[in-house]
Amino acid sequence: MKKQLIVNADGFGFTRGVNRGIIQAVQHGIVRSTSALANMPAIEEVKDFQEQFPEVSIGIHFNLSVGKPVSAPEEVRTLVDERGEFLREKFVPKLLTGRISLSEMITELDNQVRRLVELGVHPTHFDGHQNKHLYPQFFIAALHAAKKWGIKFMRSHNRYIFIGGKRRVVKLCWYYLSHPQRFVAHSVARMLTWYAHINGIKTADRLITPGYVDRSKKSSLETWLGIIETLPEGTSEIYCHPGYPDELLARYATYVEERKIEVEVLTSPELFEAIERNGIRLISFKDLL
Repeated sequence: MKKQLIVNADGFGFTRGVNRGIIQAVQHGIVRSTSALANMPAIEEVKDFQEQFPEVSIGIHFNLSVGKPVSAPEEVRTLVDERGEFLREKFVPKLLTGRISLSEMITELDNQVRRLVELGVHPTHFDGHQNKHLYPQFFIAALHAAKKWGIKFMRSHNRYIFIGGKRRVVKLCWYYLSHPQRFVAHSVARMLTWYAHINGIKTADRLITPGYVDRSKKSSLETWLGIIETLPEGTSEIYCHPGYPDELLARYATYVEERKIEVEVLTSPELFEAIERNGIRLISFKDLL
């Protein structure tokens, strides 16, 4: 089997600085796919982005926790605060205690896709801001919107935990024994991926995920080189967050300064050389159609 890799940059539209970082990671780096935040201020740049890079797949980065909704606040009352903004850290507690309306989630996610379509972009795939779409209620709403709009792919949540060095299986088993809550969360995510498959949504074979068992991180060239050297056969996906920090990003995100380091890593000549040396084909979700 061939080794194929989708490198997806999350959050196009978040801020102009994020957009600039993603564009550089496409122009001069290994990014071949992005997911767009339809409700954020810089999303209108996505139309020019698509025209400039027609080979890049653009997905919808479903978001119910940060910024203002695309919908009118009165349409999604359980999703917003008194200022008409999403609930941020209060979203998950309200969701888990049944205080978020499923119909309102469906309405907002539907309108987020519609916003992208109005800008001339039909999403190839979907995922979620901070992976909050993996909460089952949110996932049901996301799947509803995806099927309505003919979105054929989503991010795989069959996680392949990257671990540097030897004895990967032993280290992974010990990690899950020591962190049973992670084992449960990752198992639920796998079941949701399976449920998406039986509903006609396709994914890559696996999601490459560093940073759980060791100190590997996506802002490290060493981590990326290790991933490339050990990439399994088949189609893998990894997501990243290139960008240039600004005031708006600092207001809404916790992963901020590392983004500009990711731009440097993703455009590194050493990374290109490793990909070529290992016979890896960089693809987008469009290549899976």
